[in-house]
Amino acid sequence: MPLVYSPRYDMTLLGLEKLHPFDSAKYGKVFKALVENGFLSGTDHHEPPEADARMLQRVHGEAYLESLKESANVARIAEVEQLRYVPNFLLQNRLLTPMRYATAGTLLATGLAVKHGWSINLGGGFHHAKADFGSGFCFFADINIAAAYFWDQFPNKRILVVDLDAHQGNGFAHTFGPDPRVAVMDIYNGDIYPNDHAAKKDVTHDFPIHSRTGTAEYMALLKRVLPNVLDLEKPDLVIYNAGSDIYEKDPLGQLAVSAEGVLERDAFVFREVRRRGIPVTMLLSGGYVRESAALIARSILNLNALELLSVLS
Repeated sequence: MPLVYSPRYDMTLLGLEKLHPFDSAKYGKVFKALVENGFLSGTDHHEPPEADARMLQRVHGEAYLESLKESANVARIAEVEQLRYVPNFLLQNRLLTPMRYATAGTLLATGLAVKHGWSINLGGGFHHAKADFGSGFCFFADINIAAAYFWDQFPNKRILVVDLDAHQGNGFAHTFGPDPRVAVMDIYNGDIYPNDHAAKKDVTHDFPIHSRTGTAEYMALLKRVLPNVLDLEKPDLVIYNAGSDIYEKDPLGQLAVSAEGVLERDAFVFREVRRRGIPVTMLLSGGYVRESAALIARSILNLNALELLSVLS
């Protein structure tokens, strides 16, 4: 099964993780739900290693990585001020190590997508991280790192990043820059964080929408633009950043898309990409309500029920 997960993905930090609305244990909850529903046996998935310095340095400079040894900087990126008072070794072990595992998971997932036609990393999608600056609870630019390794193997092949997280994917856009091998399609709430206007110049297909857009209008836009983008760009790989924070109960995304709309969105993306024979890897990205894990699991089970997760031999 080209599904990537490690029990090291979940983040626990003496209860301090509850000071942020992000459910830092959602990864394990999604995995558990998939096992309980018979989609996974519990052992038929791929488990990544921890991303090491060499992997991270494909995108991040040594100075930035060194800065993560300062608790105040970790607190700023995590947006939890109290973390500045936590010893850094604890932050490394309980917060940054899980993110290093998830980063390696994205790299592993892209390779599996090329081999099998699709993959899902039950983590990753840290789309606010830049090469030399972290923000928005994103420390490592996993999408950019995965792309760098993809191009090592396939130097002239094209990547399309489809970012449907509710927030603008400013970090990876900055880091990719004007690279002709990559195109970015980003549908996001333009009324909220991060409002990074400089990032727009490197987003090929930019679609800011408004708070309270709702399911019907959101899906009408996606159905209108995604097929055209796929046909225009003709990518060799699609990296799908499938943030569940578009969900109507999410306090940060504010796009008011129903649970059924989230399932419809994911199914539409997979259907359009897979019927063109393009490998696709899905990352979980944002989601800031306790229902996120159950919603993600429902969506993956729905993809399977719709026979969109057939594996190439």
